Amino acid sequence: DLAAGETLDGEGGATVWGKLIPAERSLAEARLPIGLAHGVVLKGPVKAGNMVSWSDIEFDTYDDTIITRRQMEQAYSGLKSATD
Repeated sequence: DLAAGETLDGEGGATVWGKLIPAERSLAEARLPIGLAHGVVLKGPVKAGNMVSWSDIEFDTYDDTIITRRQMEQAYSGLKSATD
């Protein structure tokens, strides 16, 4: 389990693991991309095995990478899957 105020240490660290999920699900559930799970602080506790969402973390809204990712999510959130 991760505690409120804990800082995620990114890929290869002790606090982060990855799970592939379809983009549609990731966007619908507002999941945090693993590549952005470094140096962000948890707002509240997260149980072991649960995926982290944008709402679970504190992040710098002026960070260019965060801004770009959030804009991409907004722009592509209406995409249909390749099998539709």
